[in-house]
Amino acid sequence: MSDVDPLLEEASPRLRRRSAFICLAIFSIGCLALAAAITASYFLLYHKNVVGLKVMSLNTWGMPKTFGSEDKALRMEAIGNHIKKADYDVYLLEELWMRPDHNVIKSLIPEGYYMTEVGDLASSCDGTIGPDGCSGLAIVSKYPFVEIKFHGYSDHGDALWFDGEYLARKGVGHARIEPAEGYLVDVFVTHTCASDYNYYYRQRQVKELVQIVEKSDADFVVLGGDFNVDPKVNANETTLGDIKNIMVNSIEDFFETIETWLVPNRATYANPANTYSSQYSPVLYDYIFHKPRGKNMIWTNYFEIPFLKALKGNESEVSFSDHEAVTANLLLWKAKL
Repeated sequence: MSDVDPLLEEASPRLRRRSAFICLAIFSIGCLALAAAITASYFLLYHKNVVGLKVMSLNTWGMPKTFGSEDKALRMEAIGNHIKKADYDVYLLEELWMRPDHNVIKSLIPEGYYMTEVGDLASSCDGTIGPDGCSGLAIVSKYPFVEIKFHGYSDHGDALWFDGEYLARKGVGHARIEPAEGYLVDVFVTHTCASDYNYYYRQRQVKELVQIVEKSDADFVVLGGDFNVDPKVNANETTLGDIKNIMVNSIEDFFETIETWLVPNRATYANPANTYSSQYSPVLYDYIFHKPRGKNMIWTNYFEIPFLKALKGNESEVSFSDHEAVTANLLLWKAKL
């Protein structure tokens, strides 16, 4: 062997191409692994601070039988038994006018859950004989109440219209909870004036509602209830627009396009599947809204109208109410200071 002879035989061009391909493949796999590791680290770092909050809102149709309510005793027990399953963290109830119905539901809430009293969310309410002076609002929570408040609306219906709106003292129920350490959530529930001819009072009520919500200093705000406005028929009414100016509508947040949520099978009143009100024109009256404070984030992970039914007798089923419930799984992320 001479001094100029190579120690190894020179690789063939085909072998050199194969080696280059292997090196490129190894390099690519390494880059992908690095990107996956960075993504996973970011995901874990980001989502370890995410707190879930499952919310349900239901108009219970709790007016006395003489006012037109049907199967009330059966339905109230069914609502209480449904809450007993503890599928949700927060339950927002409207039209729970009567003290006996309130007591039935409270007797059935899961162990460790909390429920507002009849007088907590009302200016003055007895609720034994009739709903006069009551708001009909109640909140059930998996988490203890840090504080409870009630804000009565200044405007009610017209006393001359005999629709009961003037006698009922509607307003905004407010409870603060802490679903995780350092995560303060203000939960609001309301039920505004019903009927299209009451739009003047309904709009004024919601303007008050917006002022109340905007004063919240909690990390997150959740608002649910029966707003009694048809977004298609009452297009010029400011009720929903005023709320959406400061909050996000959960059903829109989840379904995004109006064609996928403003449809009959997602109506909350007169839904084709409702056993009490299906003969009327379907309309979406019930909503859950949300709002973060500062750089915090909140979004709707899932939204559903569950079509809840109670067994009447041995064969037939009836809806929990003439309204359908709305439910939202909310995800809360609090920015670090």
